[in-house]
Amino acid sequence: MLTALATTKDKVNGLDAGADDYLTKPYSFDELLARVRALLRRSSQLSKNPNPKLVYGDIELDLVKHKVLREGKEIALTAKEFSLLEYFLRNPERPLGRVQIAEHVWDVHFDTESNVIDVYVNLLRKKIDAPFAKKLIHTVVGVGYVLKQN
Repeated sequence: MLTALATTKDKVNGLDAGADDYLTKPYSFDELLARVRALLRRSSQLSKNPNPKLVYGDIELDLVKHKVLREGKEIALTAKEFSLLEYFLRNPERPLGRVQIAEHVWDVHFDTESNVIDVYVNLLRKKIDAPFAKKLIHTVVGVGYVLKQN
């Protein structure tokens, strides 16, 4: 985070809000570059020993290879379908509302008149649920959707 807000409280709030680092103005460009290099080193160290797979039941999502397997069969997904499935897999058995899904998968504020979430959930269901006996994506009436084994 690069900001003019320089109090300790501002820094704490920024880091608690999810910032990996906090740099206040005015700043030295050399310091900015050093902080970026440090973050890149950290991410490259994490990538050496990551767990790049999300697994729930018989579905497996490989974040590095961008592959999805269900019962060992590869399923081709679009980038948006992949992101939607990843969000479900990161929140299994937790009902997710359309607003939450829109903000996390589309990174936009949800237009309550839009049915884009419903359309993409339906597309995802056709690929990861329809060909299989067990259904994983369920509708929670009045809430949204949930990934669960049932």
